[in-house]
Amino acid sequence: MNKKIDKKILLNGLLAELKVPANISYLPILQNISTTIAKWLGFDEDHFNNLELIVEESFVSIVENSFDPEEFGEIRFFVRFKPGKLILSFEDKGLPVDVSMLEKQEHSALGILIIKHLADEFKFVNLGKDGKRLEIVINIPEGDINGILEKEAAQKAEPAPLDEELHFRMIEPADVLDLTRLTYRAYGYTYMGIAYFPEKLKELLDYGYMKAVVVHNSKNEMIANLGLFFDKPGSKVADSGMAIVDPRYRGHNLFKRMKAKAVEHGRETGMYGLYSESVTIHPYTQKGNITLGAKEIGSLIAFTGEHISFKKINDEGLSQRQAVMLYYLKINEEPQREVFIPEPYKEMITSIYDDLGLSRKLNYFNRYKNISELSGITISETVFKPDLNSAIISIEKYGEDIVPLVQNSVKELCMKKVDTIYLELPLSDPNTMFLVPKFRETGFFFGGVIPEFRNGDILKLQYLNNIYIDPEKICVASDNGRKILSFILSDREKTG
Repeated sequence: MNKKIDKKILLNGLLAELKVPANISYLPILQNISTTIAKWLGFDEDHFNNLELIVEESFVSIVENSFDPEEFGEIRFFVRFKPGKLILSFEDKGLPVDVSMLEKQEHSALGILIIKHLADEFKFVNLGKDGKRLEIVINIPEGDINGILEKEAAQKAEPAPLDEELHFRMIEPADVLDLTRLTYRAYGYTYMGIAYFPEKLKELLDYGYMKAVVVHNSKNEMIANLGLFFDKPGSKVADSGMAIVDPRYRGHNLFKRMKAKAVEHGRETGMYGLYSESVTIHPYTQKGNITLGAKEIGSLIAFTGEHISFKKINDEGLSQRQAVMLYYLKINEEPQREVFIPEPYKEMITSIYDDLGLSRKLNYFNRYKNISELSGITISETVFKPDLNSAIISIEKYGEDIVPLVQNSVKELCMKKVDTIYLELPLSDPNTMFLVPKFRETGFFFGGVIPEFRNGDILKLQYLNNIYIDPEKICVASDNGRKILSFILSDREKTG
């Protein structure tokens, strides 16, 4: 990355903010700000045309669709930085707009399609009475890594001796290149993109979005990694993922040992717990979670694509989308919270909370009898994940438009051939009890309960877009896990 931007500014995240009239004549100003900052961040000339086109189509779409011709409107434009990402945001308080409807209108459809084609992530956020936000995420470019990893292909994966002395510690910025090489040895080029880019990994570490446990062998080679990812710096719960083991060291019980090191670090730093998604092509990481005291909290039955391959396990890839079992491992005492349990999931969610032993008051009383009692506009965020071909709709606050909003979002995402759609609902809001049956009518079914995710517990529902799943190919390591999976498969049948 070019060093023209002071690190204090990058840590803050906000690189520029500008309020302009909703008038096309201001477009060159927004384009100039965007390309200038992009140049500072290491973008080259080849990227500028795409960036200018994204800004143009976004700004023009808002001007033409959010305000009447005779109306004076204002648009707030933000340029933000997150590790590995340049984020362009447009906020306005004009007319409510449905993205799916825009795509059907001749004068705006092409622009929306161009934005989605050129951007790495596309978000449309309802801000309730504060208007709406169109957010475009563009990955900051990285140099070609083929030369770095090429020599790893020639290494033979001879099993390492079981009595070899290994060293466990928390990752340091200087380790990131070794982590990319470890990823290649374990997965070839089939793993998530960021794992192959040293500078992007270093940014996640520097800005507090990631920590990791790493393992080195007697030759000081990195042979295993367990990542801890945070929704924001200082979060009390980490998503434990990117568990990578050198094929030579499979069978050394490394996942369990790394997880124990992560728990030790969590206790020392005051974390509430660890959340993890364990693959089901084999039982090893599931067993490691269970022996450390982690509890099953759900399963996402079509989480990853068929393209991911595990060297020495399934070199040819998967025959269907890969399911994951969800786990939560309590580390320190969490705040006491009141949660509201939807009737269709009363027994399952109560059982999950009993297993976790969290400080929770469970409430089953539904005080809302009619959807019309909701008021205002829903505050939500929809995020598309290209690596997984999945989307997440996260609800922050329910409004009277919540049901059509979710239905239209599902329709739009299905038309775009997104395989899996997740709906995240706040269990701290009593409206969740009333709305879950509505979402089940749309085709959503149970996924799991994730404690302390963002500002409280969430209920995660899942929707499959004409995806076939063979339950016999899902390997589950415990009776409790099989009970949860059976419930999920049954709930899918009831809602499908």
